[in-house]
Amino acid sequence: MSRRVLVAPLDWGLGHATRCIPIIRVLLARGCTVFLAGSGTSLQLLKTEFPQLTAFTLTGYRPRYPAHGSMVLAMAGQLPRFMRAIRREHGETQLLVRTHSIDLVIADNRYGCYTPGVPCILITHQSNILMPSGFGWLAPWVRRLNVYFMKKFSVCWVPDDPGGLLSGELLGFGTTLGGLVPYEFTGVLSRFQGGDAGIRYDIVAVCSGPEPQRSIFEDLITEQLGRSGLSYVIVRGAAGGEREHVLGLLTSTELERLMKSARIILARSGYSTLMDLAALGKPAILVPTPGQTEQEYLARRLKEKGIAYSVAQDQFDLGTALEASKHYSGFAGVENHGRLESVIGHWV
Repeated sequence: MSRRVLVAPLDWGLGHATRCIPIIRVLLARGCTVFLAGSGTSLQLLKTEFPQLTAFTLTGYRPRYPAHGSMVLAMAGQLPRFMRAIRREHGETQLLVRTHSIDLVIADNRYGCYTPGVPCILITHQSNILMPSGFGWLAPWVRRLNVYFMKKFSVCWVPDDPGGLLSGELLGFGTTLGGLVPYEFTGVLSRFQGGDAGIRYDIVAVCSGPEPQRSIFEDLITEQLGRSGLSYVIVRGAAGGEREHVLGLLTSTELERLMKSARIILARSGYSTLMDLAALGKPAILVPTPGQTEQEYLARRLKEKGIAYSVAQDQFDLGTALEASKHYSGFAGVENHGRLESVIGHWV
């Protein structure tokens, strides 16, 4: 009998949705009936990738990121709204499970997508949430809240290799979590596959993440690329706004083909973006979203390891970045050798 699986990614940017794509592909290949649930552009992306699947709308988190000022204070001010969203999506998930006889729930960072009596899996790479400078005193309280919600799930899937290829200090399993939460490594989750392609562009720039920082980044690189004399394409990561050298939302196949054709990728240092770069084995220039501690940590870590040059957004200069990037190795292509299929096989 076909297993009925609900897949629900968070709506903070597109990364939570993109890394669900290889999971959905494996589930479909195993004959599962897959349902999608979510909100915003992340749900729209999955509906575009899998138009044959039934999709449901969940309560959106709709985080508001500041153009300036403290990210921590901005997020703290929205915490009551986020908690309400978690309670609402919990009720919505329970209703979907009952109404559609769901056998398994896979939630990417949606902490309310669990229900008793049905196996529920939480995908997360950030069990140890890092605090920015000056806010370290909050870490124990944030960790306690994080563990409280993670323990609602049957298991956590970590999108990384067991050695922590990308995640580094973001992982707390077996250390800061003290074995409190069961977990499995899925390997690097990317919708892309490595392989050679003819170079067509000097740079492909990929904008991602929530507003207003996505638009600020787009405006910055558009101005500098426009006067660079280089061949380039900017992928906005948002619907509309297409013009010469600028594209909107692309399918996975379109974006993979485009990124493979670039000499170097200019992008944010979001975790899912890094997994895609690792899968493609591409060199990159990373510009973390200002105030996002996770992205700043990942960019700094890869720079220290000599893999990718990174620079703060307010210090970004294209010419300087291109010259500096010559001294970095770029990503080596990674293969999971069936790890994801094996992990999913435990549950379906």
